[in-house]
Amino acid sequence: MNDLVLLSALLQGPAYGYSLKKTAGLIFGSKTMHSNVVYPLLKQFVRNGWVEQTSVPGERGQTRKQYRITAAGRRHLLERVAAFTEEDAANDGAFLFRVALFDALPKDRRQAIIEARRSFLSSRAIQLLKLREAAEPRSFGTVALERLRSVLAGELQWIRQLERSLGTKKGVSKCKPMPTRPATVHRS
Repeated sequence: MNDLVLLSALLQGPAYGYSLKKTAGLIFGSKTMHSNVVYPLLKQFVRNGWVEQTSVPGERGQTRKQYRITAAGRRHLLERVAAFTEEDAANDGAFLFRVALFDALPKDRRQAIIEARRSFLSSRAIQLLKLREAAEPRSFGTVALERLRSVLAGELQWIRQLERSLGTKKGVSKCKPMPTRPATVHRS
């Protein structure tokens, strides 16, 4: 998924490798993506014609490489994002990554992605219920299973809200703001 994240980071416009490392790291929950991942992928993207590389003058007289996604790169990215496997449906990051790019996907692909995720979550809910029934009452195992079931139920509710928020006007899809709960302050 590193390649998809890097390509999608270029959707905002041209960027330097260092900026792409930071953006990708943020998406993956770390400070930066390692150079040994970023730069070989960028070279591959350039070879495949998905990204153009240009040299631009830096602030201190050095030459910097800037990257820009091409039309072919955009097509490749959207084809890969639209392809959503059962393995992707079981992966939180892969699902949320697709949701983040819903604006670029047609309505039928968005719905297929949501349905695949819902199917996975429903199957997992059944498995967790079976485990819960087999667990010792009032055990820490039961506590952990209840937490998992609660998180799963919350995501299913969020998916229903997501579906309601997706609307179309004359074939152009726009996402309506989703309702959010105000943060609660806990005092001790």
